[in-house]
Amino acid sequence: MRWIVILSLVAIVVSMASALYFMYSDGGKGGNRMFRALALRVGLSVGLFVFLMVAYKLGYIGPRGVGS
Repeated sequence: MRWIVILSLVAIVVSMASALYFMYSDGGKGGNRMFRALALRVGLSVGLFVFLMVAYKLGYIGPRGVGS
């Protein structure tokens, strides 16, 4: 469970970094790559939130974290 959360957070940060890179490399041409990367970040964030809520309801994680 812990590794799923860590990998999700890493994927969110990578998506945010790629959006920053695309913003500078496209030079303000209005490219869609930055918006796609940001949309992916939002999707990953919402997915992680839903995953954590479901895992809490099913008892996989407790109020003090995994294994409590």
